[in-house]
Amino acid sequence: MRFLSHRVVDPDRDPAESMALLNEVMDPPLDPGYSSWADSREEAGLPRSTGGRTWLLLITAILLGFLLAVAAQTLRTPDPASAEARRELRERIEATEQLGDERVEQIQTLRSEVVALQNADDEPQLDQGTVQRAAVNAGASALQGPGVILTLNDPPLSSDSRDGERVLARDLQVIVNGLWANGAEAISINDLRLTSTSTIRFAGQAIVVDLRGLARPYELKVIGPQDQLTAELSDGDTGSYLTELRSDFSILVSVTPQDEVTVPAGARLSTRFAEVHDDTTDSTKDDS
Repeated sequence: MRFLSHRVVDPDRDPAESMALLNEVMDPPLDPGYSSWADSREEAGLPRSTGGRTWLLLITAILLGFLLAVAAQTLRTPDPASAEARRELRERIEATEQLGDERVEQIQTLRSEVVALQNADDEPQLDQGTVQRAAVNAGASALQGPGVILTLNDPPLSSDSRDGERVLARDLQVIVNGLWANGAEAISINDLRLTSTSTIRFAGQAIVVDLRGLARPYELKVIGPQDQLTAELSDGDTGSYLTELRSDFSILVSVTPQDEVTVPAGARLSTRFAEVHDDTTDSTKDDS
C-alpha cells in the first residue's frame, strides 16, 4: 500500500520570495536612521543624499595627487649641502693641481740652473759619479734598462658586474711595495716617477699619485733584475695578490718583460731637512 504525497502550490505566491535572503545579502537595507534623515530631506524638497561620499573621494584623490607631486619634487631637488661639498672639493682639487703644475715648472727651471752651475768654469766641479748617483737615488734623472711592464685595468661593465671590481689605490700600494722589495730600482705609474716621498692615494673615484689623478689603464714601468721581478709577479707574494685580483674581482692584469724600459725623471722632488754639506769647512775645523 503506497501513500502518495501531494505538494500544494499557492498560485498567488511571488516566485521571487525565496530570493529575499539573497537579495538582502547582495543589497543590504539602509540604516533606519539614514532612511528617516533622507525622508526628512525629501519632504523639505531637497535631494535625499548630499553626495558627501563623492566629495570625500574627490578630496582624497586631490590630496593624494598633491602629496605625490610634492614627494616627486622633493626627490628631484638636489641636496644643497651635498652640492656645496662637491663644489668645494672640486675647487680644492683644481687648486691643488694648479699648484702642482706651478711646482713642476719651478723644478724644471731649477734643474736648468743646476746644470748651468755644474758646467760653469769658475765653480768647483763636483764628482760626476756622485752627482749621477744622487740624481738616480732622488729620481731626478730619467733611467733606462731591463725590467718589466705591468698593466692593470678595470673589467668592462656588464649586468653581472659586482661592487669592488675595480683597481684600488691599495692594490697599487701592495704591488709597488712588493716590487721595491724584490730589487726594483725605478718605478713609474702612468709615467709618474715614484720616489721616496711619493704617495698613492684614493680620492673619490680616482687614484692619485703625488696629487696627480690617474686614468685607466694603470701602467707600471719597472727597471730592475728582470728574472727576479718576473718571478715575483708570477710566483711570489705579489703574483699571488695579482691572482686574487683576477679571480675575485675580474681585474685585467698583463705582465710583459722588456729589455729596455724607460722610467722618466720625477716631477715633484722636495728636500725639507737636507742641506749641502761643506767638506771644506770641516777640514778647516780639523786642521785648527
